[in-house]
Amino acid sequence: MRILVADDEPNLLTSLEMYLRPEGVETALAPDGQAAQELVAAEPFDAALLDIRMPRLDGLQLLRWIKEQGFTLPVIMMSAHGDVRDAVEAMKLGAYDYLVKPFDPDELLMRLRKAVRERRLESGRAAAARGAEEPAMVGSSPAVRAALRLIEKAAPTPVTVLISGESGTGKEVAARLIHRHSGRQGAFVPVNLGAIPDTLLESELFGYEKGAFTGASERKLGLFELADGGTLFLDELGEMPPAMQVKILRALQERKITRLGGVKGIPVDARVVAATNRDLEAMVKAGSFREDLYYRVNVVRVALPPLRERPGDALALAEHFCAALAPRMGRRGVRLSKAARELIERYPFPGNVRELMNAVERALIMAESDELEPEDFQLRQVERVGAASAPDAQGPAKTLDEIEREAILAALARHGGRREPTAQELGITRRTLFSKLKAYGYDE
Repeated sequence: MRILVADDEPNLLTSLEMYLRPEGVETALAPDGQAAQELVAAEPFDAALLDIRMPRLDGLQLLRWIKEQGFTLPVIMMSAHGDVRDAVEAMKLGAYDYLVKPFDPDELLMRLRKAVRERRLESGRAAAARGAEEPAMVGSSPAVRAALRLIEKAAPTPVTVLISGESGTGKEVAARLIHRHSGRQGAFVPVNLGAIPDTLLESELFGYEKGAFTGASERKLGLFELADGGTLFLDELGEMPPAMQVKILRALQERKITRLGGVKGIPVDARVVAATNRDLEAMVKAGSFREDLYYRVNVVRVALPPLRERPGDALALAEHFCAALAPRMGRRGVRLSKAARELIERYPFPGNVRELMNAVERALIMAESDELEPEDFQLRQVERVGAASAPDAQGPAKTLDEIEREAILAALARHGGRREPTAQELGITRRTLFSKLKAYGYDE
């Protein structure tokens, strides 16, 4: 999670950053409203925490601007004055929540996570409602055509589908295609199992009853129930702790769930599509993933190839993203230069389709003209890593593990050792990043 915090009290900014960082929350700090406005315009955030009283541009003016510009990030306002009129005005302008200083940091964290969770759920429902506007699997390589044929066959059936592939290969896009062609009328509800703390996972998936634990002041529906009649997409399945594997297996077998604190089984008609970038077979052999759950989710297996194994698709994808993203940025007639096309065709894209899309988006922002040039994509540093893997007269080719290690460590260096932005750039979970770094001897 990455949030913006804007306040003219330096001590508050520092203390919030120190509290939130160990909780996996990356913060961008702004000392006033105008600085915060510039950050919102330049960078994506999951949420914003804004003080009402700030110099140059106050919090209410900034909130109004955020809504007028169409940014969808949830905004939590805070104030030391506790003026009811301020709170009412903030909610009218579209604030998600309002806090009076001093506040409990645990309460802030809970509200932030709730705001981000609800925004992501709403984004999932909106994407499902858009139907044909959802991104398609672009490419004509044999591996992609085979995956599309399998999706077409499996989609109308009720079977559970397991999508495997490296991070960034488009597993969620494939899951949305399955949902779109399934004929199911309910929502597509995605959840990244690796992004939810183990202690919260059960209540997120199954919900809870009022009074189930301290702070449970009302009943909450879980993601299984929100996906009733639709599709529940369980991403990063291999990150699920063993205790939850048993409960997921029971829900899949019985097609019922029990809310936390409840005793009654609730029938749920949610079609499950799961995805993983891990070797589940190896995890079964190692005893870290249940064999019965593996066979339960692996009824139909859709394997998505990495971009480096899709000859010709990188350029087609780049042109697709360019055509789709440019109008949203107010740009028309944008095209790839000959040199940019050559770069895309030879670049290894260790982050796969996600990295390519991010590179195109970055190029559309950086380009001075309507012709995108290689330098606009800012791929040169990783390109050298990829180029170094090619065999030459000086020595043997590097293995994929060696290339991956260099790419991860290069990203870590670019972000000054910070794990959260490194994981976001690489398109992997923080847990996966920690595991990789520990294997490399960087487990401090």
